[in-house]
Amino acid sequence: METFKILIADDEYWSREKLRNMIDWESYGLTLLEPAEDGEEVLARMETERPDILITDVDMPFMNGVDLLREIQKNYPDTIPFVVSGYDYFEYVRGSFMAGSINYLVKPVNRIDLVNAITKALDMVAQRDVKKKEARQRQEEFLKASSLMQDREFSQLLEQRKMFQPAQIINNSKMDFTGMKLMLIKIHDMSELAVHFHYDMNLLSFRLKQKIKEILKFKDVVVFNYIYRSNEFILLFEGEAAVLAEKAKILLRGLEGVVSSPVSVVLNECAFALDSIYRAYVQTAALLMTRSYTLESVVIQPGKEEERTEEERVYSRISEAQMKELRTLWKTGNKGAIRKMVFEDIGLRSCSRQPWQYLEVKQTVRRIVNIWEEVVIGNQESQNYLDYEGMVETADKAVERLDSSYLCEVLDEMIEMAADAAQEECSEAANILVRQAAAYIDEFYFESLTLSGLAEKYHVENSYFSRVFRKEMGENLIHYLTRTRIEKAKEHIRRGGMNLTEVAFMVGYDDYTYFNKVFRKIMGVSPREYKQNLEKKI
Repeated sequence: METFKILIADDEYWSREKLRNMIDWESYGLTLLEPAEDGEEVLARMETERPDILITDVDMPFMNGVDLLREIQKNYPDTIPFVVSGYDYFEYVRGSFMAGSINYLVKPVNRIDLVNAITKALDMVAQRDVKKKEARQRQEEFLKASSLMQDREFSQLLEQRKMFQPAQIINNSKMDFTGMKLMLIKIHDMSELAVHFHYDMNLLSFRLKQKIKEILKFKDVVVFNYIYRSNEFILLFEGEAAVLAEKAKILLRGLEGVVSSPVSVVLNECAFALDSIYRAYVQTAALLMTRSYTLESVVIQPGKEEERTEEERVYSRISEAQMKELRTLWKTGNKGAIRKMVFEDIGLRSCSRQPWQYLEVKQTVRRIVNIWEEVVIGNQESQNYLDYEGMVETADKAVERLDSSYLCEVLDEMIEMAADAAQEECSEAANILVRQAAAYIDEFYFESLTLSGLAEKYHVENSYFSRVFRKEMGENLIHYLTRTRIEKAKEHIRRGGMNLTEVAFMVGYDDYTYFNKVFRKIMGVSPREYKQNLEKKI
């Protein structure tokens, strides 16, 4: 319950005590501050205690009630005052109202009169708070809109290779963009943040940029969210390399209480002009690939290749012989042998303990998935194609999370699909379980749902849950979830009122590029084309 603060001012002890004990303040969500003995004491306490309501006497020493009310009206207009006095002189009453009092009660005051006066004051406090809230909301909507405009304009600079004309940016900043440096901040898993911000991508982006600026305390800096990879934030600024490295460490510490995901902060210490930002970004993104594949947040700085140790160099973690053997195993559907090869011999299950580099994991998973696509997808009928193709996209996204357990879970699901396990008759209980799971997905499709999470929720083993779900629903869990999200996205687009990036967030995708790719594969057109086709029909 929201608590409102009330301060009583009266020079007579028994008058203060009578008002203090007349009402059970706490039971009504009210906090009665320690009463003040005169007007000067009230003014001394106003700045720190900020009462919502002031109940004051008129005839007090040092500063009378009317003078006190004038000071309150002038310096603390949010406080709602009224008078309780033993005098009903016209001048006192008139002066009190002119000084801002909303009521004038003559002693002795009964409980009903006091309650009515406080109720009136609380109504005015509530109206004041509503107006403030509405003003804050309007301001926030404006700031979100201006933040999104900046994100879009600067993001276009990173997409210039796809554009006929460069983005037009008017720069009124004092920053010298001819000698800027670039910092890439990548939040590897945005799912919890998306839930926290109720899938409002614009608000999430705006708040994170605010937090980054607050932590870094740079005098001149541009921070924008790369809208085509919404878990990446780009900083453009000036500064010495040593200072930037220290700022990056401060940023990681500052983000610890904000995001639970691992964060990579990558520095590009070379100076660039605004029209070469794309090249600077590519170099920085390449440097990101050298980070260790762990859930630890890191700062990555450029270094000379020849100075890298033998252990730091990138090697292929899967040999040609292993690829050949794996191709054969995929064809035979030997689940045990495939798991041993992928998780133990190649070593993906321990990739975060050794640890591997991000690029090594990315390349290794890509090679495994390529063989899987060749053997499994190539032999499937057209109606199963999207089902299997969706797993490829899921595997690519799993790599980005830096979570080896989740990555292995996705790969294990692919092994289950490829193995073509013996058909298993689903019991009635299993059918009910699957229907319950499907209903849960239909309601909470926007959350970060996984096979292991749902299997744990319904107290069954992962591989069993995967098989019975596919048997009962005619498609695997990942494709069912994907199809549900896209259907919900279509509903949002038809209703209007949101941009496409917000639609992506609302249905569980924190990466618009990935959402765009999935939507196109299922619908045959991009979200933008789908929206335009709807508008043509109207």
